[in-house]
Amino acid sequence: MEQGKKELYLKMINENPFYIRNVENPTEEMKFTGVKRNGSVIQYIKNPSCELQMEAIKSNPLSIEYIDNLSEEVAIVAVTSSWNAIKYVKNPSEDIIKKALSMKGWAIQYIKNPSEEIKLIAVNKDFDSIKYIKDPSKDVQIAAVKNYWGAIKFINEPCLEVQVESIRESEQAISYIDFTGEEKIKMFLRANINIVKYIHEDIEPQWLDDVLMEKLGDKNVDEKYVIDFLNLEILDMDKLNFVYKYGSKKAKKIVIDYKLSI
Repeated sequence: MEQGKKELYLKMINENPFYIRNVENPTEEMKFTGVKRNGSVIQYIKNPSCELQMEAIKSNPLSIEYIDNLSEEVAIVAVTSSWNAIKYVKNPSEDIIKKALSMKGWAIQYIKNPSEEIKLIAVNKDFDSIKYIKDPSKDVQIAAVKNYWGAIKFINEPCLEVQVESIRESEQAISYIDFTGEEKIKMFLRANINIVKYIHEDIEPQWLDDVLMEKLGDKNVDEKYVIDFLNLEILDMDKLNFVYKYGSKKAKKIVIDYKLSI
C-alpha cells in the first residue's frame, strides 16, 4: 500500500474508526488505531490477534460480542471491566464465571445451569441476584437474606427457616411474610421482638408473655434481645418488673448494666 494511501486511511480511521470496513487489507497500525477509538470496530477485522482483541475490549468490553475464538485472558479482562460482557462469552470457564460474579452477582442471569456454589457466590455478592435464580435451594435463600433481609421480597414461597432468618436480620421483613397462626408468630417473636411494632394487634397477650418468659429466662439470652425489649415503646407493661420476675441472671445483669449506661 502506498505511503500516501496509508496516511489518508489512518487519518480517516482516526476521525471515524468504522471507516476501516472500507479498507482492504488494513495495516496493523490501522487496526490498532480503529479498535482504540472504538472496540466494536473489531467486527470488521479478520482473525484479530490476541493483542488486538485486548485493545478492543479495553476500549469497549462489550466488543467481545464480535470476537470468535475468545481467549481466557481476554474474556477475564472483559468481564472485569464490564460484568455483563459475560453474556457474549460462549461456554465460559469457571474462572470467567467467578470473575464476572465478583464484579456483580447479577451476572448469574447469563450462566446456564449454574452450580450451587455459583448461586451462593452470586447472592453473597448481591442479595437481589436471587431473582435470577430459578427455584433457589434453602441454603441459597438463607445466604441471600443474611446478606440483606430484603432478599425475601424476591423469593417465591420462602421456606419457614428463611422467613425466620430474614426477620432475625430485620423486623421489617414481617411485612413480606404470612404470619398467621400462634406457633408461627411465636417463632418470629423469638427471632426478633421488634416485630411487635408491625403486628401488635395480631399478637395475643399470652403468646407474647410465653415467648418473653422463655427468651428472658434463658441463661444464654442475647443482649440485643433484652435491650430491644426494654426499648419497645409499644409494649405497655412494667418491663423492669417482668425481667426481675422471669428473667435469668444474665438478663437481669444486662438490664442493670444498660440502665447504668444511659
